[in-house]
Amino acid sequence: MITLFTKRLKLRPPVAADVDAITALLQERRVVEMLSVVPWPYEHHHARTWLEEIEARQADGHWDLFSIVLRETDEMIGTISLTSAANGFWGVFGYWLGIDFWGRGYMTEALREILRHGFEDLKLRRIEACHFAHNPASGRVMAKAGLTCEGVQRLRAARFDELYDRVNYGIIDEDWRALSGTTG
Repeated sequence: MITLFTKRLKLRPPVAADVDAITALLQERRVVEMLSVVPWPYEHHHARTWLEEIEARQADGHWDLFSIVLRETDEMIGTISLTSAANGFWGVFGYWLGIDFWGRGYMTEALREILRHGFEDLKLRRIEACHFAHNPASGRVMAKAGLTCEGVQRLRAARFDELYDRVNYGIIDEDWRALSGTTG
């Protein structure tokens, strides 16, 4: 798997040495409760199992998960993934960031690079994601990266045995090219 770079970040493949950082970052319930499938409380064995699952899933070539690392310090601060459909037409991304790193523009920076990777390197035609309606900060990240809100699905997401509204975002390749100033 490749490593991607932005001005402040390195998006690299996760490694076994990330277990401690992943576990520490996911000790904050405010991070975990915005994720649909992460267990709580989060423990080392969860991180080890997750990294093993990542390795198996990436073998099929349709899922890239990156550890988000500060270039200056090499500190891991979160993850971002891009799953592409088997037909190669579209992809879905997901992300999380440790709470101490919220509000600094890191996730928008990482997402912009994932969009570039998806449209330029993988030649996807559409990239999409969603967030819980009670997490508007995630929607702001998506909007800053150029995605458009495509609507709300009522009671379409679940977490901790409760249903929530899901907000959907998407962008197509030609809109991304217009925003980024690149040509096809």
